[in-house]
Amino acid sequence: MGIEEEHPMKRWIIKIVFVMVICNIMPLSSVEGKSDSFWKFGKDKKQARVMAVFVDMSGSTNKARRTVYRNAFDKIMENLQDGDRIVIGTITGRSFIDFKPAVDVELPKQSIWVNRITYEQNQAKAKKKINNAVEYLLSTKRGTSHTEIINSLNIADRIFHNEKKRQKILVILSDMIQDSREYRFDRIKVSDTFTEKIIKKRKKQDLIPNLQTVKVYVAGASAANTKKFRSIEKFWKRYFAACGANFSKHRYGHTLLEFENET
Repeated sequence: MGIEEEHPMKRWIIKIVFVMVICNIMPLSSVEGKSDSFWKFGKDKKQARVMAVFVDMSGSTNKARRTVYRNAFDKIMENLQDGDRIVIGTITGRSFIDFKPAVDVELPKQSIWVNRITYEQNQAKAKKKINNAVEYLLSTKRGTSHTEIINSLNIADRIFHNEKKRQKILVILSDMIQDSREYRFDRIKVSDTFTEKIIKKRKKQDLIPNLQTVKVYVAGASAANTKKFRSIEKFWKRYFAACGANFSKHRYGHTLLEFENET
C-alpha cells in the first residue's frame, strides 16, 4: 500500500501559519520596517569602542579649538559606529578635581527588533547631543589659565576601568604643554632626567594611571620650536609607556591626519 501523498492545500496552510508567526514576533510598524530589520540582521559587526576625548581649554589653544580641534571632531564623528560610547571632557587647571563630562553618549545598536525609522531617529538624537556639546566647547572663547594634562590621564583611567568588552581609545586635543603649579613645560627643560623624576615620583604616590590596551591619539601638539616640540613629545612617549598605553609617534602631532584608518 503506497504512502498517502500530502495534500497541496495543507502545505499552503503550514506556510501561511509560519509567516503569521514570524510577523507577530517582530514588533515592526510597517512592511518597510520589517525589511529593514532583516537587512540589519547578519551584517558584519565591528567591535564597539569607548572613546574618551579630552579638550584642552587653556588660553593658548583658543585658535586651535576653532580649527585643529574642529577638524579632529569631524573625523571622530564620521568614524562613530553602532554601540560606541563617547565621553567628552575638558582639560583645565582643575580637571582631576572638578571633572564632569560635557557629554557621555552611547550610540544605539542595530537590531532585528527595531525598525529602520526608529533606529535612525535614535542615532540622530545621540549624534545631535554630541554635536551640541562639541559646539559649546569649541565656541568657548575664554580659556583657562592652567593645563593639567598629566592628572587628566587619571580621569581616563576611571572612564575605562569598567569597560571590559569595548576597545578603548583616548583622544587628547591639546598642545600637550603641561602648565600647572607644579610643572610648566614652556619654562623648564623637559629632559630625560626630568621625565624619569616625574614618573618615579608619581609611581611612589600611586598616581600612574592604568591605560593598558588604551589606544592614544594626540592632535594639537605644539611648542615654541622644533627642539621643544620633540622634547615634549618624547616626555609623553615615555609617560604613556609607563601607563601601559598603546602609543605611537604616528598618532601624535598638530593635526589628526588619520583616525582609526590604520591597516
